[in-house]
Amino acid sequence: MEILKSFLFALLVGFSIATIAVAQNDQSGFISIDCGLPAGSDYTDIRTGISYVSDEGHVSGGVSHSISPIYQSNSLEKPFFTVTSFPSGTKNCYTLAPSQGNLGKYLIRASFFYGDYDGSGQLPNFDIYLGEDYWDTIIISNASIPYWTEVIHTPSNDYITICLVKRDTTTPFISALELRPLNITLYPTLSRSLKLVVRENYGSLTNQIIRYNDDVYDRIWQPGQTTLENIHTTQVVSDSFYKVPSAVMSTAVTPITSPGTGWISYSWTPGNISSKYYFYLHFAEVEELLGTQTREFNIYINDNLVEGRISPVYLATTTVYTTSPGYGYEQYDVVINSTATSTLAPLLNALELYVEI
Repeated sequence: MEILKSFLFALLVGFSIATIAVAQNDQSGFISIDCGLPAGSDYTDIRTGISYVSDEGHVSGGVSHSISPIYQSNSLEKPFFTVTSFPSGTKNCYTLAPSQGNLGKYLIRASFFYGDYDGSGQLPNFDIYLGEDYWDTIIISNASIPYWTEVIHTPSNDYITICLVKRDTTTPFISALELRPLNITLYPTLSRSLKLVVRENYGSLTNQIIRYNDDVYDRIWQPGQTTLENIHTTQVVSDSFYKVPSAVMSTAVTPITSPGTGWISYSWTPGNISSKYYFYLHFAEVEELLGTQTREFNIYINDNLVEGRISPVYLATTTVYTTSPGYGYEQYDVVINSTATSTLAPLLNALELYVEI
């Protein structure tokens, strides 16, 4: 294979075969802010079991609003019913003080639901910054659709600031701000911050989002849409390393093809050719194979072999992930292809893709 010049992926394979623990309602270290909630108020969301507080003490200024009644429904998550907007000033910042300070690594999620809270019907767009670093541009294109953006961040000091910055005449706002402590060894990176591009659960039986408390880190797993065949198990799938929920890993997709043939592909186009990407592929065998059956595959990126002869363990998670970024291509194509000796087609349970910020 041609040696990669700018696509500097270093791959690791992690195997998790310990017995999975039952998820506990342990929110130690969680920061869960329902923006716009009256000062001093708190509640526990009956859907997730997550306990939320108001943004009092986390931000200076801002105006509290409730979304328009026409957008309030039983299907809408409670944190989206109120917002804090910032009509004054160009830059307004929240300050978070996580319990582990600069010794920890954190998932940080900012969520937005416009819901015509101001009665103007003017869909806003604005920027969000993590400290001095640009995080994302929030473009609200539909008043009735929630939007969120996530980063995995290792801070350099004990306080984390998240800032909303005006771009035009529209007003920045925010519905919820959440921080979740991670194991410091997870998601290794050469950067202090990774922005989530996509996190998908394949073969979902319910087509529903999976998050806490199935996921102890409260990662949001969205159902991935494919034309592949769905396969699943009713057994518990263990994962002691990345702690991908059994609800995610118990389902997978595989090509609809003859045994031992076929491939799975995933492609994305970077917004900037210099953007640096990290990916995480999660595999678990969900079918109890017969004595003569084997499932073995290779992983390629842009026709370059990056990991070979992967054989998923039955009811246990294997994670293939990058420790240094890939960059320099106008398009990325991940292909999971059966080996010549495999009697079964490859499978894929879940995928995460991040970009440095």
